[in-house]
Amino acid sequence: MPNETIRCLKKKVLLGAILFTITSMEICWSMGNFSERISLGFLDCSFVENVYLMSILTAIFLAIVFLVFSFIKKIYLKSVIEMIVLIPIWVLLNYAIFVDHKSLWSIGTLQEEFFYTILLSIVPVLVVSIAVVLSAYYISRTKKVRQ
Repeated sequence: MPNETIRCLKKKVLLGAILFTITSMEICWSMGNFSERISLGFLDCSFVENVYLMSILTAIFLAIVFLVFSFIKKIYLKSVIEMIVLIPIWVLLNYAIFVDHKSLWSIGTLQEEFFYTILLSIVPVLVVSIAVVLSAYYISRTKKVRQ
């Protein structure tokens, strides 16, 4: 029983590390054009620090959410639900970076800001969300090696 618990914890830590890494990559891929601009929300905080903080918090939150979803036995339903959760979260993170580094310097409507964020985010978010769902599927399906 303790080995089973340790194995389960290792899977969750691995999933959290993957979520952190992929979230960082997604934000940098989508919003990397604004990395040289000064943040208006946190004048002493760089783009990398913003990405790091957002990625840590998102990884923790998504690891907990995926843990709840691990009880769903139908793999296709679980994958669809995970993607439905991932995509809006990453678009909102990208929107936060966009507003903080670009939009506050110019005048634009909420619609224009959101449209531009979606335009910059659509390919990275879709590619990375598929990678996360496939990683979560692989991690959840790995079996204990018999000795």
